[in-house]
Amino acid sequence: MAKVILITGASTGLGYSIAGYLAQRGHVVYGTSRQAGLSTGSFRMLSMDVGDPQSVQQAVDQIMQQEGRLDVLVNNAGLGIAAPVELMSLSDVQRVFDTNVLGVIRMVQAALPIMRRQQSGLIINISSIAAEAGLPYRGAYSASKAAVERLTEALRLELAPFGVQACSVQPGGTKTDINKNRLRASIEADSVYKSTFDRTYELIDQSVSEGIESAVFGPLLDSIINSSQVKRLYRVGKPLEKFSVLLKRVLPTTLYERMIRNHYEM
Repeated sequence: MAKVILITGASTGLGYSIAGYLAQRGHVVYGTSRQAGLSTGSFRMLSMDVGDPQSVQQAVDQIMQQEGRLDVLVNNAGLGIAAPVELMSLSDVQRVFDTNVLGVIRMVQAALPIMRRQQSGLIINISSIAAEAGLPYRGAYSASKAAVERLTEALRLELAPFGVQACSVQPGGTKTDINKNRLRASIEADSVYKSTFDRTYELIDQSVSEGIESAVFGPLLDSIINSSQVKRLYRVGKPLEKFSVLLKRVLPTTLYERMIRNHYEM
């Protein structure tokens, strides 16, 4: 059965790939972007900023006027950041949390009254494997995605009586344009963090440029949408990325931290 689906951050990358695939599968798909006037051949684009509550509500209202229902919300819009905690720009951190965490909450608060009335609906939050560990120079990003995980867990409990489901999808390194848009600290040449930050940043970029293809996520989300019982978490990444989550759980903390420091040559 075709679903009415809203996907945030669908102008490029992961969101665009997911939206295109789901539209091809016969779903009615609305994507969003902060840029006005974008259009695609396979799905409809709305101008919306997850940081603007009025913009969020207008987009949801527009879908309701056109379709009369909203079946699936995919919270995909996100912003990356790389910086030592000591040198983080608080305004940059606020931007990241406003997009990655508060943006999710704004979308959920706009969509849930509709889904509760329908007694059906699905919320899919795009998180990250980085949510599972505080990675060096990605503390703010990891923290924002960890917050999304805990919000998702709470949502599942709160929404069960209303027939609405929620889950998170954790991508590992994925070939998208996040490198281009990531906020990056400016590190002075004489900073004690300079050499390790530059080396780590190269590895961050490499994990994206050599990551999995975004095309794998469309079929995954289609299968989630068609599931009668949605799992809490779907983790997608290279074997080593997924294995690192297991290692953190089973290894002594000192050994795990030594392994991470060795990987980043810290």
